[in-house]
Amino acid sequence: MTEFDGVIVGGGHNGLTCAAYLAKAGLSVAVVERNDEAGGGCTTQELTLPGFRHNTHSSYHFLEEGPVPGDLELQRYGLQYVYPETQHATIFRDGRAITVYTDPKRTAESLARFSKADADRWLELYERYAEAARGLMNGFLYSRPLPPPVLAEQIKGDLGRDLMSYMPLSLYEAVDRNFESEQVRVLFKSFLHAISIENVPGTGGFFPRLLSRITRLGVPVGGAGNVASALRAVIEEHGGTVVTGAHVERILLDDGRATGVRLATGEVLSARRFVASSVDAPQTVRLAGPENFGAAITNKIENYKWAGHSLVTLHLALQEPPRYTAAEFEPDVDRAFLVVLGADDSEQLGRTFDQIHEGRLPDRLAGNGACPSLFDPSYAPDGRHVAFWWPWAPYDLDGDAANWDRRSEEVGERLLAEWTEYAPNLGGGTGGAVLGKRVFSPLDIERHCVNMVRGSHHVGAYEPSQLGGNRPVPEMGQYRTPIDGLYLCGASSHPGGSVSAAPGYNGANAIAEDLELDTWWTPVPAPRWSE
Repeated sequence: MTEFDGVIVGGGHNGLTCAAYLAKAGLSVAVVERNDEAGGGCTTQELTLPGFRHNTHSSYHFLEEGPVPGDLELQRYGLQYVYPETQHATIFRDGRAITVYTDPKRTAESLARFSKADADRWLELYERYAEAARGLMNGFLYSRPLPPPVLAEQIKGDLGRDLMSYMPLSLYEAVDRNFESEQVRVLFKSFLHAISIENVPGTGGFFPRLLSRITRLGVPVGGAGNVASALRAVIEEHGGTVVTGAHVERILLDDGRATGVRLATGEVLSARRFVASSVDAPQTVRLAGPENFGAAITNKIENYKWAGHSLVTLHLALQEPPRYTAAEFEPDVDRAFLVVLGADDSEQLGRTFDQIHEGRLPDRLAGNGACPSLFDPSYAPDGRHVAFWWPWAPYDLDGDAANWDRRSEEVGERLLAEWTEYAPNLGGGTGGAVLGKRVFSPLDIERHCVNMVRGSHHVGAYEPSQLGGNRPVPEMGQYRTPIDGLYLCGASSHPGGSVSAAPGYNGANAIAEDLELDTWWTPVPAPRWSE
């Protein structure tokens, strides 16, 4: 079959989500993915040794906070999550640590060992943003973005004023105005950096969003690839098609309307009603022809900004999980899901990113990691474990991205040495826990997911010019393009990267609205609050 109601370019979880909603609405849909396996950032591979399964990109999911798993009944197709009781641990070189739990009161007890005032403030913020305004936060993610003046009009009262007050702040300003302890500040700043946010004015609004999700991260059972598998099963059960190992060479137009795609093989897949792209906006414009978007949009797209930092990951196959010395201070460190290492204060964290922006590997590596097999033994053979650490890193290492390949072994040894400072059992010699290792660099990120240009793992920088309805550019900030029948449904649209499925969900809503479909799902209402 080569003719469909709609064709979706890119088989990451957003493209699959968009397709699943529309297939279930009765449209014939095809998803085209260039890799041999659909999933994009939701893939799981044996990177180190046979039987040891590693998530190549995403590992921390809050997908079940949104409507997609329930709407699509993804559990029926095998998708399950485990939610560790100890969600996070931030470990410091002096052997201390802060732990964050699903229980906010236990988190407050950990914070109080560093600052009683910060513990009290945490409980206030948690009640406000993670409990009272939880539905409001979903409205931000799972509806079309609203201009700030409209948003301010719809979110009234003390909550609205407080929320809007964060919008002009930088990442660090948003955190510092709430907490006094440097260790507590580093915890929140590191987490915000981990979702690809830079410390620039206009990113402070991510702080309340973080608070609404920080204790609700899940481990995808069997690996992140099961997100893609479940979505693909929905599509195929409802008559849709997922084509893998097929590169879209051109989005076809006829009389100004998107009518299908041409593959690198020359094969054409026709689209009677729409084409949607879940790949990045600059790539979409190239595929459809820049001349069809007008000079103003094309110029803005050419200046689309990629993230100023990427990640370099060390994946390990292990005889036993990492054993952190900080567990002497806080035993739950060894039971934490997300573990942050490498930064002791804001000055050091800032220096790390200054060096990254200069194209250098930082003097001290810092970033987050996990040992998923602690919570789901299917990641590794019986009695064995997998773990990773993905410090922040530059794309152009010392001026040339190719240096990642040339220096892979050297970088891997350094990553392991610095990780071992916190978890001595990862060291070499008799009794060392490491069975195998693999470095996955910013260049590898880009190779595997071509829309993660320059290793930009959230598919573009987060800054005011690329947030909300400005993402990717204002003229295409509502999932529609100037080309009739051509839509966006990927992470270069609001709200961006991470495994939320929100861009795919919002793109499906835009298509359904324009095609006047009888939607089988109830859309999430736009954010609104009154007191």
